[in-house]
Amino acid sequence: MKQGTLKLVSIILVLVLLGIPSAFALQQSQQDEHRAVLIQDASAEINVGTLSASVKATIKGESNVTSVKIQLELQKLSGGSYSTVKTWSETFSGRSGALEKSRVTSPFSTYRLKATVTAYASGTSESRTLYAY
Repeated sequence: MKQGTLKLVSIILVLVLLGIPSAFALQQSQQDEHRAVLIQDASAEINVGTLSASVKATIKGESNVTSVKIQLELQKLSGGSYSTVKTWSETFSGRSGALEKSRVTSPFSTYRLKATVTAYASGTSESRTLYAY
């Protein structure tokens, strides 16, 4: 009786172990199918000078994109974390856009750019957040 139970447990264990990778692959495949791919290219850059910082972000969407949005956040390092000191945002008709801004800054502070770009098409959207240092 024990030998029969051991065989049954072994068979069940093998079936379970074989089923886990294929279940994971199916779940991953389903996630990939639902992922929107609207952004073809995006970039962000910051140039910090002695008394000012210039920030810029660009986005280019796929051919089905009808509009894009760029949000720029100039962030200052303080106490070990970044906080936003200025935000700019603009929406562009069509599949591409570029937004460039500047702001007076302190020469003794550290800044970064947080840029969020979004592409819109047929009732759906895709966003990416980019950082530039």
